[in-house]
Amino acid sequence: MSATVNVSLSFQKSGISESFSSAQTATMEVAGYKVQSPTFGTAASQISTATINTLGYAYLRSLVTTTQTTCTLTFGRLDGATLHPVVKLRPGEPAMLRLAPGNYAAQAAAEGYRLLVAILED
Repeated sequence: MSATVNVSLSFQKSGISESFSSAQTATMEVAGYKVQSPTFGTAASQISTATINTLGYAYLRSLVTTTQTTCTLTFGRLDGATLHPVVKLRPGEPAMLRLAPGNYAAQAAAEGYRLLVAILED
């Protein structure tokens, strides 16, 4: 199994503009994956990786439908009961990252926010 990641970013602000683009294909040795869309509240909740032996890429997408930018979901490393934020997603925003070994969790700015989580086994 392989995963291809395409990323591009273009911005223009205050007379400054730039664009970046990258594509990379990673060979995943194991064809395992887990997709879930749990609901989160204001306390950090662990994201289950029980069926994944070696963490690979994770695709995240906020399923929050409101347009208020304060309606965020935070994803990061879980150390005991402490969430160490890595990504903060606004409504509808996606993120793609390679996970290091460890426990992960998410936390919402308010009760009842959903997050799509797809994790590929490396």
